[in-house]
Amino acid sequence: MIKQPAYGSRNVNDSYYKFEARMIEKMNAVMGDVELTKAEEKTLIWLAGWEESTVDHLVSVIEKVARKRAEDLV
Repeated sequence: MIKQPAYGSRNVNDSYYKFEARMIEKMNAVMGDVELTKAEEKTLIWLAGWEESTVDHLVSVIEKVARKRAEDLV
């Protein structure tokens, strides 16, 4: 699960912080309670600052992989 850095811990404005929070929420919704390394979490926080469509595509890929793996187990 991705934990957003505390507000004020980085040089970002309020709008960016709110946007990033929404993107992290999208990613967390699809990943659930998956344990991440610090490096993985840092990368996903970085990705959360990209365009919303980028995050949406990443989430879509994660969902497709999860569905495929579930189908392969049956």
